[in-house]
Amino acid sequence: MKSNSFLLSIFCLSLLFGFGGIGCDIINPDETLPTTLHIEPFEFNVTPGQGSAKNKITEVWVFANESFIGVFSPPVDVYYLGTGMTTFSFRPGVRNNGIASDAITYPMFKPYTQVIDASSGASFDIQPVTGYQDGTVFSFMTDFELDNPFMDNRDTVAASEMIRSGTDVFEGQFSGEIIMSDEADFIEVGHTVPVPLPDDGSSVYLEFRYKSEIPMSIGLLGVNLNGTMASRFFYLVNPSDEWNMIYLELTDEIAVSQFDAYKILIRSLYPSTATAPEHHIFLDNIKVVYLPK
Repeated sequence: MKSNSFLLSIFCLSLLFGFGGIGCDIINPDETLPTTLHIEPFEFNVTPGQGSAKNKITEVWVFANESFIGVFSPPVDVYYLGTGMTTFSFRPGVRNNGIASDAITYPMFKPYTQVIDASSGASFDIQPVTGYQDGTVFSFMTDFELDNPFMDNRDTVAASEMIRSGTDVFEGQFSGEIIMSDEADFIEVGHTVPVPLPDDGSSVYLEFRYKSEIPMSIGLLGVNLNGTMASRFFYLVNPSDEWNMIYLELTDEIAVSQFDAYKILIRSLYPSTATAPEHHIFLDNIKVVYLPK
């Protein structure tokens, strides 16, 4: 090994002095440096009638000229080895149905596009901006600031109800509150006016903030114009000590049931093993949105 290193050094010196300083670049050529994209968290904009701008965008999906680069949690540095004018697409990502392993590009939010002249060693700061897609329909929305639409008590327990409360609020001055106790040991409540939703496979989502000491279930009550109705609970929300947000997909539930209109239902039980006299559920910024095909 030593003799090989010695011979290589002699060879390089010969090239250096014998051929005008060519050196050993032919043995160790320069490596091309990537373009660096410094990607910040998404800025989210809403227009009047779209409710709160607060969101839970957890990832950015990056594409270069429609070729998938990867999924990243901003702020983050992303490296790109291509060169020349490149159209980058930055698509907002969420956890579908609140499931950590189900990361998706959220269909209701716009991608952010920027054209960049990529070159070796270049660096660019990216501030992606998004909002709801053009044409997004807001079928139902409440932040409890003006009223409480969840007045359809469908249980037989007179003491249980959802109230408009200022006790614990995510945003603004009011939220919806459910208090479970020995007396109010069961609740099933929905909003008063059913809303039409598409059953043609259009993406339909329920977005909501919650803070809860006990589990609750989310369901749909389907209502037909002739008065027939049926309900189904299909999603369990685990307790959370802090305000959390879920993007809950309703697309398949609606495509299967095919009613004329729907209500969002909330159901919960006072635990038989409860050690506290009361348990609280808080809800805020509830939206039902869909993107027509």
